[in-house]
Amino acid sequence: MTLRKEIIRSLVFGAPVMAVLLLVWAASAAGLLIGNATSSVPRGLYIRSGPEVASHVTFCLDPRHRGAPWYSRLCSPDAPDGVRILKRIAERRPDGSLIVEGDTPGALDSRVLGAVRRENVRGWWKPLLLIDPSPASKAPG
Repeated sequence: MTLRKEIIRSLVFGAPVMAVLLLVWAASAAGLLIGNATSSVPRGLYIRSGPEVASHVTFCLDPRHRGAPWYSRLCSPDAPDGVRILKRIAERRPDGSLIVEGDTPGALDSRVLGAVRRENVRGWWKPLLLIDPSPASKAPG
């Protein structure tokens, strides 16, 4: 294959990939997409959605969680730019609070944190592209 054909082939196949990566980066920078690499919920990309259709939320901790060993690493009143927690919504309560769940036994979710207050929610999300389904969503067998 000649150099010219290799360049054209690279452009034909590389340009769409670069365009998709650029769109993902732009959507992420605009706060429309987040990625998850933890095993607590399915790995992949999540797209911002409205509260009424969201299946997942990102949230910050309450002052009531001060003193916990993980408090200083996560989003909280003391560290508003800390890492936000992404979890699946298991229950919506009449008072507006949420029961959230992760897919692993040690997940930092409502089993540990209690209900998430509506004012601590920082984003409402739906899965867009799941790379590795969570253990809870895999069929037994």
